[in-house]
Amino acid sequence: MGALLGANAPPVAIAARDHHHRGHHKPHRQAVRGSLRDAHAKVVKAPEIHGKGGGVDPGDDYPPRWKGAAQDSVVDQWGMYNRECTSFVAWALHSRNGFEIPFHQNANRWGPLAEKRGFVVNANPSVGSVAWSNAGIWGHVAYVVAVNGGNVTVEEYNYLQKGAYDKRVISASAFTGFIHFKDLPPEATAPSPSPSAPSSPASPTPSAPSGPSPTYSETTGGVAHTWTNYTNAGGAQGPSIPSNATVQIACALTGFRVEDGNTWWYRIASSPWNEAFYVSADAFYNNGKTSGSLIGTPFVDPAVRAC
Repeated sequence: MGALLGANAPPVAIAARDHHHRGHHKPHRQAVRGSLRDAHAKVVKAPEIHGKGGGVDPGDDYPPRWKGAAQDSVVDQWGMYNRECTSFVAWALHSRNGFEIPFHQNANRWGPLAEKRGFVVNANPSVGSVAWSNAGIWGHVAYVVAVNGGNVTVEEYNYLQKGAYDKRVISASAFTGFIHFKDLPPEATAPSPSPSAPSSPASPTPSAPSGPSPTYSETTGGVAHTWTNYTNAGGAQGPSIPSNATVQIACALTGFRVEDGNTWWYRIASSPWNEAFYVSADAFYNNGKTSGSLIGTPFVDPAVRAC
């Protein structure tokens, strides 16, 4: 069997990839026009956390009171409609940075409005900054949780999935700029939990190894497509790996479930992927053999270390 994310990719994977170029799913305003009285929707306030939420990267910590309501059916206290990108970023700034967004507007206006109020807006991302794009009807904003060379890891709502959370690694140049309201130090972490409190969930995106690590030779059975976001087979698409080509794999981890149920993915160490792209382990079934079923097998080369 070849890579399941190629020409015969599952519809979910294709949809996730194609939406990267489509922007938001529906042309609904992201913020109230005028005052909160003009929202024509109930105002539902967030918990009072103010910078004590769960560290820089707690995952999808968007409050259930907004997440559980139909998209755009309620308005948060900052004047943003629920489950829109603007509401999630306003929440992240409130809960992680201890910062209250000083305006309510659609994402494409955030950059100019921030500059007008004296905040720095530039092309240099940092942890805790806002990735801002003025593309599309309303634009888009996301929360930066990591910076690695020319790439950023962002968390967001209503981009890859309609009205829902996702996390992806993407080139910093994909955004119009970065807004620095109240950035966090790179080493920011979640506060230590009390003995009775559950620990914060682990980040779905592992950090790149800090030093030289062993790699593993794996050979494709068919053309394999590569992606920056292994959690949904999306994000930015990288160069494809040719059929019967051998590449070096850095490590294995679980992510998007492909057609036969396999959730294993490989981080590709070889150039030009350079550990910034991932590929389904299905592409390397039995190290290049293309017959048989993966069902009932480990779905992955057990020699490859975990990320």
